[in-house]
Amino acid sequence: MPHSSGGGSHSGGSHSGGSHSSHSSRSSGGGSSSGYSSRRTSSTPFKGAKRYIYYKDNKPHLVYSNYDIRKRDYGSVLPTWIVMGVIFGPFVFIGIVLMIKSFYMPERIEYSQYKKNAPEFIIEDNLDIFENERKLRKSMESFYDTTGIVPAVITISNDDWTEDYKSLEAYAYDVYVQRFPDEVHWLIVYSEKTKDNGFNDWYWEGMQGDRTDPVLTGDKADAFTKSLNDRLLKRNKYSVDDAIAITLDEHAPKMMSLTFDRSDFTLGAIVFVMMSSMLAIVFLTCRPRKVSEEYKNAVPCELNVVYQASCNFCGGMYVVGMHTGCPHCGASIPPQNYIQDPQGNVIKIL
Repeated sequence: MPHSSGGGSHSGGSHSGGSHSSHSSRSSGGGSSSGYSSRRTSSTPFKGAKRYIYYKDNKPHLVYSNYDIRKRDYGSVLPTWIVMGVIFGPFVFIGIVLMIKSFYMPERIEYSQYKKNAPEFIIEDNLDIFENERKLRKSMESFYDTTGIVPAVITISNDDWTEDYKSLEAYAYDVYVQRFPDEVHWLIVYSEKTKDNGFNDWYWEGMQGDRTDPVLTGDKADAFTKSLNDRLLKRNKYSVDDAIAITLDEHAPKMMSLTFDRSDFTLGAIVFVMMSSMLAIVFLTCRPRKVSEEYKNAVPCELNVVYQASCNFCGGMYVVGMHTGCPHCGASIPPQNYIQDPQGNVIKIL
């Protein structure tokens, strides 16, 4: 359906047109477990556990775990990340697409798609105020050649609409619906009446069809409205038809310039910010726990029987058979005599 593209009056200035468009813990055999429910650590062995050794306070400590305690367990949060990405990711993408599509180069409207006959450029000067209809018609045709939008200009007296309509916009809407069903016309209705005190009480209204929206956007219609209203206010310099013709000529190339659709960009930005924020909250709050400092230097310990000895330099304790240098001070460990079984376990110190 048609909608206002803007308008103005002698006393009220111009006006814009209508809208265009978990984790848990548990104990096991006197030890402790930490992390997510699928992750378990304990000071005593349990099924499926691997033994690690780490050093603290110059002493070795054993810990049993069903995961690598030296690494963050992304597997515990990865399913949540994937699910949230599947839910919110498409909306983030849609937001980006909307923002990108809000910038576009308009394409000329093909009038033949909506009406087989050649366009008819209607000029109805019922007030007999036009000084150069030929120039106006030429500007209307040029505007059509550039944009594919068919202008139509009608002048009437204020008396023609004030009795039956609340506004000139309502009158222009009815005229458009009755005369331009193709929705590719742009109707400009100019109305005036000189009062007894000599004041020229004039109004004008633009009414555009829905199919003109890709070219005649809200911002461009507002710019046209301002330019035309400024010229109509300078009646000593521009006649009504001259003001319309010059403004059509001025804005025809601007209609086909890079277009910014504010509504699409705003919607896209809102969707993008909201959905990105949701994803950020998920990623920041649902993260694997950091690796404990004491576990970062832990090493797997396959020995079943653990013998300990003290470093000759710092006195720190270490596990026999696992090191060539002291894990505390780095000093070389002198050769030691011990007996190992086939699995590498130290079974006796000589």
